[in-house]
Amino acid sequence: MKPIEISPGLRETVPALIIGALQANVKVEESPRELVDLLNREAENIREQESIEDIAALPAVKDTREAYKALGKKPARYRVSSEALQRRIIQGKGLYFINNAVDITNLISIRSGFGICLYDADKIQGEIVFRIAGEGETYRGIGKYDLNLKNLPVFSDEIGPFGSPTSDSERTMIRNETKNILFKIVSFSPNSNMEKWLDHSRELFEIFATGVGFEKQVLY
Repeated sequence: MKPIEISPGLRETVPALIIGALQANVKVEESPRELVDLLNREAENIREQESIEDIAALPAVKDTREAYKALGKKPARYRVSSEALQRRIIQGKGLYFINNAVDITNLISIRSGFGICLYDADKIQGEIVFRIAGEGETYRGIGKYDLNLKNLPVFSDEIGPFGSPTSDSERTMIRNETKNILFKIVSFSPNSNMEKWLDHSRELFEIFATGVGFEKQVLY
């Protein structure tokens, strides 16, 4: 497992922070029909049972929004990925399917409400620190513009920031040739059931991405 630490400044500002991580070898390919069906059923349940207002009130989403406010970032402009995805579903914009690893991550995201991050572990250089981004720090978000990272909680390595619960970077994104993944659940909730979500995630990667060689870490 690549070493991860939480910076003292971030820990002091959002003391309820918990990070769960899995590292594993996987086979990245088009999602099988069973996984696509799971995602579509989950999306249908959200459309039938939730409203835009309900999403912001979900405990995992609400706690993340409060954490972003404490860090000085507007949560309505820099939404956690789980909130953004659920809003997309309710607005009728539909799901997008990328590959099995990314689609598993999206399934966990909408089921849990937590910010979920997924990286090509071989693109990460050295030790990982989860910290508060400083003035002028940016990266190209996946399918997005250059993201203004200032005051966002970001994962950073020797090269610089590469991911956050809002949007991950192109540098460490999952590609067809990716073999070694680093999967993270970021919770700002005191009662996260982190072990349960990590076990569920591992099961999905085993079933739908031939996941093997799992290593697990939880940072409180």
